[in-house]
Amino acid sequence: MLSNVVFNMFGAAAPRVPGCDDIIYNATSPFQQCEQYDLHLNCQKPQMVYEFKSVAVEFEELCNRHEQESYMDSITQLFGVNNRVRFSTTSQMIGIMIGSAVAGQLSDLYGRRKITLVFLCLMLFFSTFSSFSSTIEIFIIFRFFIGICCGGLTTVGCIFVVENLPSAHRLWMSTVVTWAPNYMLFALCAYITGDWRYLARMCNVMTIIAIALCAFLLPESPKYLIQARKRKEAIKSVTYINKFKKIRNQLTDEEIESVVHSAIEADEKSRAKAKKYSFIHLYIHPKITTQTIVASISMFSISYVTYGLLFNYDVLSGSIYMNAAVSGFLRYVVGAVVAVLDHFGGRHVGRKQMHFITVSFIMCCMFGIFYIYFYDMVVEYKSWIRALTLLAFGTTGCLFLQLLLITAEMFPTGIRNIASAHINVCGRLGNVFGPMVFSYKLGFAGSGYLILGVICLLDVIVFHIFIPETKNQPLPQGMPTKKKQKKDPEAQTTLMTISEEQEAK
Repeated sequence: MLSNVVFNMFGAAAPRVPGCDDIIYNATSPFQQCEQYDLHLNCQKPQMVYEFKSVAVEFEELCNRHEQESYMDSITQLFGVNNRVRFSTTSQMIGIMIGSAVAGQLSDLYGRRKITLVFLCLMLFFSTFSSFSSTIEIFIIFRFFIGICCGGLTTVGCIFVVENLPSAHRLWMSTVVTWAPNYMLFALCAYITGDWRYLARMCNVMTIIAIALCAFLLPESPKYLIQARKRKEAIKSVTYINKFKKIRNQLTDEEIESVVHSAIEADEKSRAKAKKYSFIHLYIHPKITTQTIVASISMFSISYVTYGLLFNYDVLSGSIYMNAAVSGFLRYVVGAVVAVLDHFGGRHVGRKQMHFITVSFIMCCMFGIFYIYFYDMVVEYKSWIRALTLLAFGTTGCLFLQLLLITAEMFPTGIRNIASAHINVCGRLGNVFGPMVFSYKLGFAGSGYLILGVICLLDVIVFHIFIPETKNQPLPQGMPTKKKQKKDPEAQTTLMTISEEQEAK
């Protein structure tokens, strides 16, 4: 999943353009190089400096200029950008939104394993043909369809894996086997291949392994089979899983049948009693409405900042491979530190406090980088820009988990899943627009970092004001009710007298 979702971290990396023909630009940053290159209209042979041969290098899609206009330009202009390589990331993120929206319903109808397998096979198909793209337009289209597969896998694949893990091991396994360490592995793959076409094909090897595991070694989720009332298949699935338990802990065939039968009966009873809720219920009560809007804004801002930084690593000094590897390491370390503080801090370290500290830290990093760019100190402080960017991106990883925990602890049981889905959709919007943040021109240097800093500032303010502390609080069960005001007879008499006098006048 990671190698396909963040593929454009390397696949769309922009090369440096220090000059063109025999002219060397008087520029101190990649942004200034692009500005001068865009104005150099009679440029014939641009000079390119790069570590990884991306689509931008191969197709010479440099900065905001391209020699031949196409139908894709009219689409990119709808988003206010001219950089087609950057837009390939946006098209992928739009696909992820679509895939996330349809995958849940498909998995409820046809099963977790089957839909996961379908998305994996489609991802292998589109990623393979993407590596043979002959134009930037074809590459953008394939990234869109790959995004749909990624969105489906992030929704269904995660549920499928979690439902196959024993409850006692879900937390630590989900923490250890996560995206952070795979950034380091992905950076190694990019270093070995050095070319976007070969990198895509190497990633497909991992997809083939995933397909083989899913097709031959993993059973269908017993949870889904019980909900679908497929008794025989559920018994078969649990029997398969039972083989991996220690012999003294294994269940007999009769016990497995009894467990499945009891689970189906319990599910039927819970469905009969359950009240159906929809997205409308998130906007009925003022308190729930406020919490929904603020949590959605927060998820949007986190996603916007994360993907805005991730897909613009090419502007940093140092090796892009090392930057990617260090990012994964920092996300792992920061996540572990936050988890330890949360566990041992007790009531002294709440969810709001951790959110305030982490988002404020990212905000300070963004404003610090903006200050360096605005006062044209890039050459002297390029190592600071690199360090602050890597630290900020490393901190964003824990924020997603924090916000998902707050969402689960803040909303009542009946609308908890709906609220989580709503907030995740807003996060996907941040994924769509974040990669384009440095393509917007506000007329001064470092404007992209200023935008990211302001977004973090707004997030800190509204979150601290409107979101309650949820740690060590009982999970809300029922929906809040509107308090009925007691009628005061004397007040009613006074109001009637006033209204009568007004009518007489």
